[in-house]
Amino acid sequence: MYGPKFWSWGANGFTNINNLALKFKVNGHHHKGHVYISLNGLDLFDVHLTTVQGNIIEKITDLYNDQIFEVLDKKIEWIPEYKN
Repeated sequence: MYGPKFWSWGANGFTNINNLALKFKVNGHHHKGHVYISLNGLDLFDVHLTTVQGNIIEKITDLYNDQIFEVLDKKIEWIPEYKN
């Protein structure tokens, strides 16, 4: 179930960036800042983790739809003490 995990990131401030990307803010254990998700030319997703000021911290490219949540959870919030 994605809902409770997703909201544990403190996700808020969802913004559509010119129909090219989804931007939202998170406040997790590992990442505090913005997340940008966009579709690339291969019909796969790219994710950019940035500071609140917009400085890119990490780029993750060529994700399939079913990979996005797990990858983001590990980058934003997940710690080994959590049970799957």
